[in-house]
Amino acid sequence: MEKILSGFGSLLYRMRFTMLFFYVGLVGIIFGILGKFVLETYKLMNTLLFADLQKIDLIIKVLELVDMTMVAQLVWVVALAGVSLFVTTDHFDNSDMKKPDWLDHVNTYNLKLKLAFAIISISGVHALKTYLSGELTLASVQVMTMIAIIHFTFVLSAIGISFAERLTRETPHDSKPHGTEP
Repeated sequence: MEKILSGFGSLLYRMRFTMLFFYVGLVGIIFGILGKFVLETYKLMNTLLFADLQKIDLIIKVLELVDMTMVAQLVWVVALAGVSLFVTTDHFDNSDMKKPDWLDHVNTYNLKLKLAFAIISISGVHALKTYLSGELTLASVQVMTMIAIIHFTFVLSAIGISFAERLTRETPHDSKPHGTEP
């Protein structure tokens, strides 16, 4: 039985390279976001130079570009950290690429926290964009309320992740009575 479990464990470990296909897909998504970003930037520049654009519309368009940038950064962090954590650990050692400093400190907890805060930032930008683009009607107030609730839920989730990790990292105090030497 132990030989079967050991063989199964080895198989699972060797299968970690299948995760590379997921990360390659994420890189493809980054290029898709880049294409959309370039297209939207071109449209915005044309509008700025050759058409009339209200200040609020300009702010909303810029927020959309910021939103795309933050989503691309989020996907990049997931792909790079995922490859580093789950596929290989030495791909930077054998190349001339400079390894990002933050990658030395990434573990699954840090990755979850980075993702949570990135999602909060993206949600905040989206909430601001929705607020700026809407007129005050009953429907828009209901939409803004739902967006605020969702954003607040993301914030609580990040706090919960941070709190749970802090609890698991605390070391129990020594149970020896005070005044005794080891």
